[in-house]
Amino acid sequence: CTSLTLQALPDDVTEIGDSAFTACTSLSLQALPAGLTKIGDSAFYGCTSLTLQALPAGVTEIGNSAFRDCTSLTLQALPAGVTEIGGSVFSGCTSLSLQALPAGVTKIGNSAFYGCTGITLTSLPVGVTKIGIYAFYDCTSLTLQALPDGVTKIGKRAFYGCTSLTLQALPDDVTEIG
Repeated sequence: CTSLTLQALPDDVTEIGDSAFTACTSLSLQALPAGLTKIGDSAFYGCTSLTLQALPAGVTEIGNSAFRDCTSLTLQALPAGVTEIGGSVFSGCTSLSLQALPAGVTKIGNSAFYGCTGITLTSLPVGVTKIGIYAFYDCTSLTLQALPDGVTKIGKRAFYGCTSLTLQALPDDVTEIG
C-alpha cells in the first residue's frame, strides 16, 4: 500500500486493527477519528509520511509497534487514558516531541521510545513501576532529572546514549537494574 494517500478516516471508526496500514509510506493522516479507542499492534508501522500531532482523547490502548518507524510523527502528548506504553510503540519516531506522559502510565515497554531523539521528558508519572530494556535508547534530548518512587525495575540499556540525562539518584524501590 505504498501509494495509499488517505487523509482522513470515517468518523465512526473506533478501532484500527493489527497491521492495518503497515508500510503505507504515503499515508498522510493528520488526525484520527474522535471516537477511536484502540490502535492495534503495528497498525501504522513504517508509515513514514504520517504527521499526527495528537491522538483522540478516548484512546486507551496502543498496541506494540503501533507507530514504529513513523519518522514524521510529531505527537506532543498522549491521551490521559493510556496506562501502558507497549514494546516498540514509538521506536524510530525521530520527530516525536513528547514532553510528558499521562499520569496513569505504569509500565514503559521494551524499546518503547528507542531512537526518539526529539522527546524531552523531564519526569515520569508517579505510577511507573517498570522501565523496559532499551526503553529510551538513544533518546538524546531526554532530560529526566529523577525517577518516581515506585520504580522497581530498570531494564538493560534503558537509558543508553541519553546524553542529556541528568538523573541525580535512583528511587529506593529499585530492585533490579539491567
